[in-house]
Amino acid sequence: MQTKECLHRIGLGKNETDIYLALLEMGPGTISDIAKQTGLHRPIVYKHLPALKKDGLVTLSKRGERTLFVAEPPERLEHLLDDARQQLSAVLPELKESFQSQGKRPLMRMLEGKKGIRSVFDDLVRSLKRGETFYRYSSASESREAYLSPSYRSLRDAKQLERFVITSQARASEKKSRMDRAMKVLPREYGPFDHDVTQLIYGNKVAFIDYNSETAFVIENPTFAAYHRSLFLALYHKL
Repeated sequence: MQTKECLHRIGLGKNETDIYLALLEMGPGTISDIAKQTGLHRPIVYKHLPALKKDGLVTLSKRGERTLFVAEPPERLEHLLDDARQQLSAVLPELKESFQSQGKRPLMRMLEGKKGIRSVFDDLVRSLKRGETFYRYSSASESREAYLSPSYRSLRDAKQLERFVITSQARASEKKSRMDRAMKVLPREYGPFDHDVTQLIYGNKVAFIDYNSETAFVIENPTFAAYHRSLFLALYHKL
């Protein structure tokens, strides 16, 4: 890392860095000397010297009638780091609180087209760990194989992911029995359940897929996901 970049990172501005490095190189100097060495205008040098004095990096020295500015040893820069650490410690609790409150707010994404829907199913099988469970409402009126990537089933089965499904009688009759799938049928008295919409609940996410418009919404929030998981299981055990 270059010297100037390092000094910028610990809090010195560009002009302050140039002035301090110039004084280190040339020794004590007047404002005119500093301006000549740095190429900065005198008013700019005059403006930034107080900040360097406050940080203990520059001091004043008298030589006859002349006022000279002197660079203090580079070890003084460590005090800037110490001050920065103290200031960070003071504001860290507030920053942590802001971060935690952000994590409580749901994060929502919208995806479109077959590719977008396919990415939802891919996210499901990639984000879940081996042996975990996901939950699905499926009101698709027909098979939706085109919305699954070639690797979806192989990765799902390799991870031995279990799933609970609530679907229509028509769709259930087309499904073969599987050890890793528990399925319940929504009675016809509640309607045909052929809206071409799927809801997935997995991990800390809830996804809604509308095949009619080829649109998917994914909401990421642990509380929201737990709420929908509870509703799913309540209905599932009632069927």
